[in-house]
Amino acid sequence: MRPTYSKLGRHTHMPRMHRYLAGVMVSALVAACSADKLTEVETPDQITPEQANSAPGAAALRTAALGNFANFFAGDVAGNGVGMNIATGLLGDEMLSARGGTEHLDSRAVNDAVFPSTVWTTFGQANTQIIRAIKSLSKYATPGATTTSQIAQLYMLEGFTYVIAGEGYCNGIPVGNADDQNPTTTIMSNAELFTLAIAKFDTALTTAAATDTKVRNAALVGKGRALVDLKRYAEAATAVATVPTDYVYNVEFSATTIVNDVYDWMLATPNFGPSDKEGGNGLNYVTSKDPRIKVDASKTRPGQDGTPIWLTQMYPKGDSPVPLATGIEARLIEAENLLATGDAAGWLGKLNTARATLSGLTPLTDPGSANARVDLLFRERAFWMYFTSHRVGDLRRLVRQYSRAPNTVWPTGTYFKGGVYGSDMNLPPSQAEKNNSAFSGCANRDA
Repeated sequence: MRPTYSKLGRHTHMPRMHRYLAGVMVSALVAACSADKLTEVETPDQITPEQANSAPGAAALRTAALGNFANFFAGDVAGNGVGMNIATGLLGDEMLSARGGTEHLDSRAVNDAVFPSTVWTTFGQANTQIIRAIKSLSKYATPGATTTSQIAQLYMLEGFTYVIAGEGYCNGIPVGNADDQNPTTTIMSNAELFTLAIAKFDTALTTAAATDTKVRNAALVGKGRALVDLKRYAEAATAVATVPTDYVYNVEFSATTIVNDVYDWMLATPNFGPSDKEGGNGLNYVTSKDPRIKVDASKTRPGQDGTPIWLTQMYPKGDSPVPLATGIEARLIEAENLLATGDAAGWLGKLNTARATLSGLTPLTDPGSANARVDLLFRERAFWMYFTSHRVGDLRRLVRQYSRAPNTVWPTGTYFKGGVYGSDMNLPPSQAEKNNSAFSGCANRDA
């Protein structure tokens, strides 16, 4: 049974809905591949070191790690929080608040003590469980092709945890080493997180067999994404060159445990709605009627606080998968490099190669100026990767790499619920993290 809400918008649950921790039964798979058998682990974070020191323990840790990553990326454990997909969607221009108490994030004036501060916890859980699972599988799992692929997959997902955190969070966040014997915390800038991610993607590529294209292509796209974040466009394009345009690596979810958070918070329950031209600078996602933006714009319904919202149809079920890495993104990365080199014809060709994969998209024409080409590139990225935890990273890059003024890129001006938009371009760790003696707050909130 799906969660329901009180009139005050408080998340409540039906009696037979069991609460599962973030390590429950979710596997990340390529859409075209057959699904792994899903294994339910009700208390994966309570696996003791003794239990982990065995092949079954290693398998349980891997399951927990996959689940924790899914929850961090775009999940909702039995209605108890949101992943980065919603947190960044609300901070950026993809969605709007229809639930009291979330306006601070939607208006870019983030309060680190309230919802969705639990997203920060899911980063730590995902990072910790992945590191532990890699260690346990490497030592206790039966050697062979399956174990090698599983370890490579975990290194790839570890890389994505750092990329997604680096794009979404401020500079100077604490990252633990998940070493129970000698725990340490390192304060890392966004650039350091992207560099660490590249190292993890390289390890995944070194570990994975040449025939393991499922994992290898995801690692290549992730590496390209991190290199783009570092403004190393040529290296990024080289990294993704062999990824097929039709490639998709999905993160899978469950209808009852780790639920797709966009479905749960935007469709099953009307806490948030799709945005359109938010704060003046936001893109016209809904009114564009673009086939990549699946929204029913024919009617609205009242949100939790009465705000009228359109119905998103991007993820129509609780177990709808969310793309993590795609061949489309590979072509967009190549396009950005061509644009940086001044090859406008090649840039446009890559954009149109991507568009040719979807019926209803006509070929683009060159808008004719450098700034307009950048605008078009980032519009294509926003529409192709709508609700996949990419948009905040791209908005930040427009400021950091393309020297755009924040008030020309981010939602700004009068906020529709009152007041004005703030200046935040990223998320801070939750206020509770300041209990960590190694962390006193963001080094800076720069793009």
